[in-house]
Amino acid sequence: MKKIFKISLFAALFMSFVVVAVVFGDKSGDTAKADEGFEFVLNEKSENLPDGFLNNQFEASKITTRFFETLNEKYGTNTEDDVYTVNGICAKDYPAYFAGTFINTEGRLIVQIVEKYYSEDYREKEWYQEFAEMVQSEKFACHPVKYSYGELIEAISSVTLGDIKDELSKRGVSIVDAGINDYLNKVEIGVRNQEEYEIITDFLKSDIYSVSIVDYEPQDNIGVYAGEGVTKSSTGTYTFSVACRARRLLPGGIYSYGYLTCAHAFSGTSNVYINTGLGTNTLIGSSPSSLQKRGGKADVAFITTNSNITLYNTIYMSTTTLNANYSSSIGSVVYKRGESSGVTSGTVLDSSYATDVGGYSFTDLVKTSYYSIPGDSGGIVYSQPNSVDYAYSVGIHKGNNVSSSGSVNYSFFTKMSNDLAALQGTGTPIPVYTY
Repeated sequence: MKKIFKISLFAALFMSFVVVAVVFGDKSGDTAKADEGFEFVLNEKSENLPDGFLNNQFEASKITTRFFETLNEKYGTNTEDDVYTVNGICAKDYPAYFAGTFINTEGRLIVQIVEKYYSEDYREKEWYQEFAEMVQSEKFACHPVKYSYGELIEAISSVTLGDIKDELSKRGVSIVDAGINDYLNKVEIGVRNQEEYEIITDFLKSDIYSVSIVDYEPQDNIGVYAGEGVTKSSTGTYTFSVACRARRLLPGGIYSYGYLTCAHAFSGTSNVYINTGLGTNTLIGSSPSSLQKRGGKADVAFITTNSNITLYNTIYMSTTTLNANYSSSIGSVVYKRGESSGVTSGTVLDSSYATDVGGYSFTDLVKTSYYSIPGDSGGIVYSQPNSVDYAYSVGIHKGNNVSSSGSVNYSFFTKMSNDLAALQGTGTPIPVYTY
């Protein structure tokens, strides 16, 4: 009887442990369930998604968009190229408890919280009430991590714009790219070889950084391909894509209408043509150099269209209409429509990404896993809920990282909010809207 009792006691203790694990979950980020029923696992798929994923992601996008809009309203939008900002917000203006967001395997929003602020009863905390009020929702769960988002911004700023970049350059290290990974709570850095890897890992002592050797070079996606698209030539084939229609509010309340695309397609003021299928290209308008912003947080150009051009806001070869602009968290599924590769999908890999392309330095881009090729530059990047005929603009496709073997590793795009802010200019800004 004693032996049976010992076995039963062990079994009871084991079952108790299992129940506790299921109810409370492992807060490390690698396991499944939390007390709210949310999974703390990053979504890495863009196809074969579970039912309800895209609708959940849409709700998550609304929450993060409200968060950024609230901070922009409170502190203003910073468009200075020599200051690293994410969604126009400086490191010091992010709440001290906030550490980023990601989309889990169900499409639901997880908000990363600095561990000293976190506890199991976090819904009773003042910071939680503040955040919920800012985003006007409680449809999210929280997860503890080490570094705040402000610290992550300061860390990526140091290696892309600050003193650390200069010191590494003196040591022969040229960083290929860097990005904020909200899920891992780190700044990921890519270098070209083992020698640079050893130098930078010896120099950077903080575990806020994660360094790896990469076999790719960032490039813009300009090319010459047949099919729907735009070109700067009255007789040539297509070289880039357009994103979406937009308008500028000029003094006197007059609107100037046109399309948004990428600035790297231009080298100054240029006419823009579209192929009508009649053997010649039709002039649709022009892009003045004053409305081309390349470098920093933006790669955007405004094409002022002629009065005889009808501006459609449906995605090419579909019935999907573009609506308002939204932000996208890491793990979000996004779609790109470009002239050369059509519609491709992928997940957001970094919420803020920095790299040099074509002699220009860029910050606060978004790195994704979708496929792209030359000719896709300037195309629209969007998200879309399930079974609806509308979508939400998140950015303008810029380029990709191509390995030495010619394969595409990642793609990246500029955030629509940053592009619109860059076009407005400084001093007396001219508002620019998508519509």
